Amino acid sequence: MNKRVFAFLIICFMLCNNSSFSQNATSTPKAHFTVTDNVIEFGDVINGKTKTMEVNFRNTGKKPLIISDVYTNCGCTEIEYPREPFMPGKSGTLKISYSAIEGEGVFNKTITIYTNAENKKETIKIQGVVIPK
Repeated sequence: MNKRVFAFLIICFMLCNNSSFSQNATSTPKAHFTVTDNVIEFGDVINGKTKTMEVNFRNTGKKPLIISDVYTNCGCTEIEYPREPFMPGKSGTLKISYSAIEGEGVFNKTITIYTNAENKKETIKIQGVVIPK
């Protein structure tokens, strides 16, 4: 009986000790992508025209930040983004263009930015109103 209790305690100790090592392994410093605003108000956009806005971002992490890909949910939205790594504490700019080609009225579009950061992806929403020429 004592041998079983002793063996059980050793196994418990090893499991607890092993989980503390895995916690330390996951706490390594990483990049962190932070944008100034997740909702960008484009205001009025004239039908048939394109409007461009800039959004600032910052690497608030401890490792270099790399934007690996950008996805827009509409062909009417384009984004220019830097391809070079951003060191910790450095800032950059995203240029977002919306082409008013879908007719008049309210628009809401989504841009998803994929990075090597701890928060692997960031979503930005753009909104506004397409008005007549």
